[in-house]
Amino acid sequence: MLFHVKHTHSWEACPYHDPDRARATFGKAMAGIMESEVELIGAYVDAAAHTTFLILDATSAGQIEEALAPVIDIGWAETRPVVDFAEVLNRVTEGG
Repeated sequence: MLFHVKHTHSWEACPYHDPDRARATFGKAMAGIMESEVELIGAYVDAAAHTTFLILDATSAGQIEEALAPVIDIGWAETRPVVDFAEVLNRVTEGG
């Protein structure tokens, strides 16, 4: 199942200018994703807005929560199940 994760944090919590904190938070989270059963489809960032966007393939939101544990304390996240747009469009336009 695909999930879209939007993680946001404040400028005070941002690890951008602190390499040690970046390794301990997002570095650890990304490594955790790569070592887990969660598949990273895409990862994008709007650094100026302190927002990270992930597309993940996982069997449950719980898997994602576990993988993102290193960044839970520095901000907040929205995790939403999503489906491939072309798949939905084809289903709608094909009538079934």
